[in-house]
Amino acid sequence: MTRPQPLEWHGCPTRYAAGIFGDKWCFLILRDVLLHGKRTYSDFLNSPEGISTNILADRLSRLESAALLDRKIDPRKASRVCYFPTRKARDILPVLIGLMVWSTQYDDKTEAPATFAEAFRADPKGTIAWYEAEIDRVDREIVQGS
Repeated sequence: MTRPQPLEWHGCPTRYAAGIFGDKWCFLILRDVLLHGKRTYSDFLNSPEGISTNILADRLSRLESAALLDRKIDPRKASRVCYFPTRKARDILPVLIGLMVWSTQYDDKTEAPATFAEAFRADPKGTIAWYEAEIDRVDREIVQGS
């Protein structure tokens, strides 16, 4: 009896996305990179969700392999690495924020201020543009060595 071949995660758009974002840790790391300006291993490690070091190392590697993060030596400290969001990661902003807005509607314990969802609903393009500018600002500060 032959074993069925493992399913390739390409081809179906839902399957492809699930292969990358179906893991809560990958999703939270992208949140931290895109919305909270985190760029270093210790930044991610200190997130309130409490990711373990082995899981963090694995997920950063996965996101880098998926071309969502660029791994570069930190210009401020050569012994440290920074993870910068790629264009591919930045293109997830509307989806990520849309899911967050959806969550604020259904999570009765949401920590997001009501103004967050209101701002996105009122001006989704403007909200995305604001986050894009923040990503640029954080990256520029790091590259310039501030």
